[in-house]
Amino acid sequence: MKINFFLLLVSLNGCEYKVYMTQPSQVFDLLEFFNYQKELVIIQHNGKIYNDLNKNLQYVKQKDKIEVITIVGGG
Repeated sequence: MKINFFLLLVSLNGCEYKVYMTQPSQVFDLLEFFNYQKELVIIQHNGKIYNDLNKNLQYVKQKDKIEVITIVGGG
């Protein structure tokens, strides 16, 4: 059985990454790969801000720019 995969170049928080994928993925899938908790982040994907990752996000494409803002509590 042959598994096809493709190389995706993305910018995450200003760092360039080469990610090998077997199928097209959404931003949420990429965040899971980098171990972010979806409940604690706000995403900027190519200039558009998402604060609810339960909505359908766009698929990650070549040279997309993603910024992840992690929410922390404190006092």
